[in-house]
Amino acid sequence: MIALLAPFFAGPLRPFGERLAIAGEGAVQPSPLAAAALDRQWAAGCLDRSARTLGCDDRRALAAAWFRDYTLAVLPGALAAAALHRRSLPFGHPGVSWHGAADGRLASLVLPDAGKPQRATLAAQLAPLLDGHLPQVVAALAAAARVSPRLLWCTGGVAAAGVARQLAAHPALAAPQYVERRAEVLAWIEHAVSADGFANPFHGAFRPGAGPEAPGVVPVRRNCCLNYRLPGEGQCGTCPRVAGARALNAVGSGLAPATAAAATTP
Repeated sequence: MIALLAPFFAGPLRPFGERLAIAGEGAVQPSPLAAAALDRQWAAGCLDRSARTLGCDDRRALAAAWFRDYTLAVLPGALAAAALHRRSLPFGHPGVSWHGAADGRLASLVLPDAGKPQRATLAAQLAPLLDGHLPQVVAALAAAARVSPRLLWCTGGVAAAGVARQLAAHPALAAPQYVERRAEVLAWIEHAVSADGFANPFHGAFRPGAGPEAPGVVPVRRNCCLNYRLPGEGQCGTCPRVAGARALNAVGSGLAPATAAAATTP
């Protein structure tokens, strides 16, 4: 874990911060790969190990689950560093190294340093991750699994929305001086492009009018994450398949709640 962020990721939040590290800080997993090596062959190897671990050969479902886990591994630290410390973690540095676990997922992503404080917007500070590192990972996974990048971004985007809202509600951002930063975090996840022109590829994971910010409406994702195809898993609470059936039942009963329109919107 990055020492600077350790106080933020205390207790039950520790898993969301422990897979980002700084070179020279703490133990490092074996078998590192340079960031430049995160290509289709690398992604195929990760999915092969995940397939053996889970006993599943559905590459599309494995890729979606893998990217959801990767989002939860790298985004919380990047967001916390930007919102709390105004630091942009150097995901684009050539010295970044990727360390894999036996199950094919990320064990740790080791950065050369924790960046430097800078006067920039949240979106600008996240650019090394969102404009460079994650698109590279998505392209590699999409090629290895023959899956649409949009499915991966949607699956990661649902996780990202949860991360952003939990960060905004964290006690560390409860002080009055952080009001603007909390608002900036929520604005980032709710807009496709920031005011200063940075795109957010995680945006648009939910159907219009059925996002988690809509009061009284059950969130519905744009694309099914295929989680139900994994052994021992079922359909999630934001599944468009479940929402569609729920809306049809509501219409058939004559209730036609507000959620029905959102659930059937493409």
